Amino acid sequence: MRVNAGTARFDAECPEPTLRAGEALVRVLRCALGGGDVPGRGEGIPGREFVGVVERVADGAREEAWVGRRVVASALIACGRCERCRSGLSNHCAGRRVLGRMGCDGGAAERVAVPVRNLAEVPKGVGDEVAVFAEPLSHAVHAAGMARVEGRTYVTVLGDGCLALLCAQVMARRNASVRLLGDRPGRLELCEKWGIKHRLIGETGRRQDQELVFECSGLPRMIDLATRFVRPRGTVVLAASPEGGPPGLDAAAVTEHELTVLGCRGGRIAGGLEALTAGVDVVSLIGRRFRLSEGESAARVAADPACVRVLIEP
Repeated sequence: MRVNAGTARFDAECPEPTLRAGEALVRVLRCALGGGDVPGRGEGIPGREFVGVVERVADGAREEAWVGRRVVASALIACGRCERCRSGLSNHCAGRRVLGRMGCDGGAAERVAVPVRNLAEVPKGVGDEVAVFAEPLSHAVHAAGMARVEGRTYVTVLGDGCLALLCAQVMARRNASVRLLGDRPGRLELCEKWGIKHRLIGETGRRQDQELVFECSGLPRMIDLATRFVRPRGTVVLAASPEGGPPGLDAAAVTEHELTVLGCRGGRIAGGLEALTAGVDVVSLIGRRFRLSEGESAARVAADPACVRVLIEP
């Protein structure tokens, strides 16, 4: 599937990726797409969430043992050379690339080239339709670790997208008081299924009594709400990259109420796999399944607010 100016199409003539030093060629088994994977993207192949089998590694690479393994991949590709990478901050690499974005082809294809250092082997007991969620789940696990959830009386997850739904599950396993606030009743029904507290945002008061608020949508209005829900000296974790529009963070509220605001991005792909083996429900997030040749339809359904993720099988 190739995207051009926000429009997806099936490209039957797409050539096999050319491997760079240190890269592996992965035959894709499943790829998941969400609403933000196609609209507004430039030319390229989307898909940062996928599972596949390593077919070969670049000539001269020392990682031949990866061949034949079933793997998932961390979407953020660090250069490994800049000062940040050398000091242990590769997640903040100044020259980073992102699979499926920023001019780097992703997994909505038959094969994809991935640096070997980004790979993680999938445990045998984890199926393909589950493993494909390891990448976004790694982000949710990282967000949960940004601030201690255990023992807190009031914890709120804002949003009802894939990240929010995963965060709610991860955090509810650590603290039963966690609640999710969203706009879409259909998605809140998943929380009902999981036994997680939930409410529509419009039905919720603004008492500023929450100890922890995890903002998982990136929408300016939701970021603003986060500072209105949290109590004085409480903590707000911004777990999603802000989308377009004016900044939503109320600096006056942060100062007046002495709030702690933490940014969060990415996570260890191994952490996502560990959460999958612990039984986090991801299959319920799959709205539709498509073949790769149905890429245009898949992109259209993925953009539907009623759908959390579509699954593509090359």
